[in-house]
Amino acid sequence: MRIWFVFILFILSACTNPDKMTLIIQSQEDGIIYNKVNDLKAGDAFTIKWIHSVEKTPWSETYQLTTEGNLLLIETVFTSFGAGVPHQKGTMSVEDGEVIIRDINEKLPVFRWIHSQNVNFELEINESTVFDAEDLPHHERMEIFVEKR
Repeated sequence: MRIWFVFILFILSACTNPDKMTLIIQSQEDGIIYNKVNDLKAGDAFTIKWIHSVEKTPWSETYQLTTEGNLLLIETVFTSFGAGVPHQKGTMSVEDGEVIIRDINEKLPVFRWIHSQNVNFELEINESTVFDAEDLPHHERMEIFVEKR
């Protein structure tokens, strides 16, 4: 009986791929999962886009997945410079009227926000939209994180 148990554990561990990750978008309040992106790996990137609520200009942040399953902020792009801009990190340039900060390298275990359908908040992976503003509930606390499989 014990040999079967060890054999089953071996088979189950062989079926999992520690390099594969799943990006999860869920409610912080009740844990409802609104979307998942499977089969991601370290080095894959995704971009979060929105319209700044005060400036009314587009912003984006690009994150890269680390081997530990963290989100690594590698770039942010915006058109107007103001409070809250990570100006003390990374390399800043202005290209085609946009301020771009690269090499920020700030690790987050989870990205959290209060979702608003009014700011066109969306997530893209490989230039495909994973969700847009209307796909998530308005004024709900949401989070994005990675699960290693």
